[in-house]
Parts: sequence; structure tokens; C-alpha cells
Amino acid sequence: MTYPADAARVLSVFEAAADYVLLEHEHAPTNATVVAFFTDRPPTVPPENTRHLGVKVDGRLVGVAGYLFGFPNPTDCYIGLMIFDAAHRGGGLGTQTVDHIKATARIQGATRLLIAVLDENPKGRAFWERQGFAHLKTFARSSDRHTRHRLGFNL
Repeated sequence: MTYPADAARVLSVFEAAADYVLLEHEHAPTNATVVAFFTDRPPTVPPENTRHLGVKVDGRLVGVAGYLFGFPNPTDCYIGLMIFDAAHRGGGLGTQTVDHIKATARIQGATRLLIAVLDENPKGRAFWERQGFAHLKTFARSSDRHTRHRLGFNL
């Protein structure tokens, strides 16, 4: 997936998953949300180390995932976001997507997957724990007023 070619389709996924976007950003999804999906990354991670994955059902984009390699440690793969249209949750797409990311990370030489889960998202945390991720660290409320829990999975 690329920006701007896939921007409208990604926005439609964010709109169909507005419950999560509202939880994290406290406003409905906008074009800026899409731009951030494609461009946000730590300054130490070059653009070529980022991946943007689209998940389709019957040819329609229903989910997206963004992940990157080399953060916070050189052999880490960090999943920045994985989100699905609310109508397509609970049917196994999340597990399939995580399995794809795990396989890609192994091929790229990563030894660990990481994700930060919002404290206000217990269903999300339960999903990641079912995938085998374990709690590593809690980050106190930051400037965006969220407490985050870093979970990890050794590859």
C-alpha cells in the first residue's frame, strides 16, 4: 500500500473502525489520520524499513496494518497499528494478519515483535495476548493522555 494511491481506501477502513480512532485520537478519522498512518515513524527508522499492509475480503479493503523494522532495537519489528472494519472483527483476519507479519519479520531477521496497547482497549490487549504476546512494560500517561502497555513476542 502506498500514499497517496491508497489514501481514500485507507480512510474508508478508518471510518469503518471509527470506534478505535476515536479512542486513540479523540476525534473522527480525517485525511490527517491517513497521512499519519503512512508517514509516522521514529526518526531513527528510515522510510524503507516501514511496511503498510492492506487486508481485503472479496476485493474490498477491510483492514490495514503498519509495522516497521529496527525499533526500538535493531532486530525488533514494531507493529504501530492494526485495525479492521468493525464488521470484520472476530472472524480470524487479525490472527491471519499477525501470522503474516510474524513470517515477514522472521524473513527480515527480526527476533522480536512489539506492540503498544492502550490501557483503554482491554479487548485489543486480550487479542494480542491470545496471539502469544506478553506484557513487557507500561508507559505512564503521555501527552496524549493514554497509558500504553508494550507487549512482546519472541520470534
